[in-house]
Amino acid sequence: MNAYISTDLNMVKALDPDRHALALKMEAFLNKGGTIEVLQGPSFVPPPVRHEPPPRAKVVIDTTPKPPTAAAVRQRTKRQQERAERSAERAKERYALVEHTRKLAESMTYAQAMEATGKSRKVLTAIALEGGFSFQTAAQIGYQNLRAHQADDAQDAKDCERIKAFLEVGLSRTQAMNQMGIRFARFNRLLVKGNIDYPKRKAGPHPALFAKQQ
Repeated sequence: MNAYISTDLNMVKALDPDRHALALKMEAFLNKGGTIEVLQGPSFVPPPVRHEPPPRAKVVIDTTPKPPTAAAVRQRTKRQQERAERSAERAKERYALVEHTRKLAESMTYAQAMEATGKSRKVLTAIALEGGFSFQTAAQIGYQNLRAHQADDAQDAKDCERIKAFLEVGLSRTQAMNQMGIRFARFNRLLVKGNIDYPKRKAGPHPALFAKQQ
């Protein structure tokens, strides 16, 4: 580390008292028999010369697309041909499936076609949309047999007698309906038809409320 040496004369003169005091101390030290050894300061050793490797020649890569070889063209053509053959085969199979399903739809419903082909309704619907046809409409047997309910007077008379028996033993309306296995509408109709006075059970007393203890 290089020491800083000031060139300002005033600063140099300001250090004279310190230099004078240091000189007196050195003289007293020598008079007492002391010796002053001057140590050799650090020597500057220059770093070794670095030998840089010679610059390598820049490799220029040719990015110009090269025409495909005859083998590559034949391979690509073969793959395209195989892909076209597979596509044609799939189209042929799909056409056969649509025509087969069309024949089934002439005499079958969706449920029957599902059972015959093992395919889901969603798949059959997609095929029908693709082929432009529809399946036969399923007969709604349940809706055709709907008719107004006809009361059975003999059965109603038996049920009225049961209701009267339940009233005598003290069952509530809900308990009587549960024992007979009927709904409220039929139970109420039987009460009106049999002129039965089945009183409703009143609610019990409300629980007493007590103030919370603090």
